[in-house]
Amino acid sequence: MTQMQNDDIEAVTFWPIDIPTTDSFVVATGTRDVAENVFVRVTLRNGHCGYGEAAPFPEVGGEDRASCLQALRHLTPSLIGRTVHDYRESSRHLAQQAPSQPAARCGIETALLDAYCRTMAIPLWRLWGGADVRSRITDITIPITTQEKTLSLARSWYQRGFRLFKMK
Repeated sequence: MTQMQNDDIEAVTFWPIDIPTTDSFVVATGTRDVAENVFVRVTLRNGHCGYGEAAPFPEVGGEDRASCLQALRHLTPSLIGRTVHDYRESSRHLAQQAPSQPAARCGIETALLDAYCRTMAIPLWRLWGGADVRSRITDITIPITTQEKTLSLARSWYQRGFRLFKMK
């Protein structure tokens, strides 16, 4: 068996996971107290495993966990036997097969890249071009709630270093 065959995808497994939110996340179309996500594991013949997470959010993209799981059941059989070294082609294949399922694709693609990096013994950040140590400014979303709770959340996130707030 060649090294490339040893790096073939042997199995893709996935399972639902509920992740409680710290606070209710309220947007105009609904409230979330639990992130209904899906963990994805890609196992290679060489024994390496890569992990990814699908985080569907129906209020934003219309994709929920049920449709994500359905897409994963549809997509994963076509990956078996592919080499992890062809992760770009696998990503194109996933995009063609499930264009309206970005969370499902993200979970698989992240697991593929993780498995590839473990096989190559490189950190993921190196695959993406190296470490960029510049600080980044990102926002935190404050959900729809009472004025008192909004102020409390904003103060709490401010104390944790956030300076940019998106108010719902």
